[in-house]
Amino acid sequence: MINFKIMQRVNLQNPLEPRKHYAYIQNQGVVNLRQIAKRISRESTISMMDIMAVLEGLLQVIPDLLLEGNIVRLGELGTFRSTISSEGVDIADDFNFSHIKHLNLIFRPGSEFSDQLNSVKFKKVSEN
Repeated sequence: MINFKIMQRVNLQNPLEPRKHYAYIQNQGVVNLRQIAKRISRESTISMMDIMAVLEGLLQVIPDLLLEGNIVRLGELGTFRSTISSEGVDIADDFNFSHIKHLNLIFRPGSEFSDQLNSVKFKKVSEN
């Protein structure tokens, strides 16, 4: 279940428009890699140390693979891919690396992951 609150915000596309009320998620905290490994260990026969080693390996390998121009597909978890944002130029030969503004990371959840996300229930919580 995801708890949410309501907040009045400005429409960034039209800041002069009257403010409207929008839902936002009330986060329950931050879960770190060690906590994830501990939870997986409790629900499997693999030791926490072995899980930490695998997760640390993923943290090392995935960025390298993305920087090599690969799409990284992690089964039903999902797919990571890189895109870039750049300024446009009128003539292709005028384009150089200074027109590239930044690298973006896109995550697209796998079908099983998406199904779980799509079945979420929401609960409105009080403003206090």
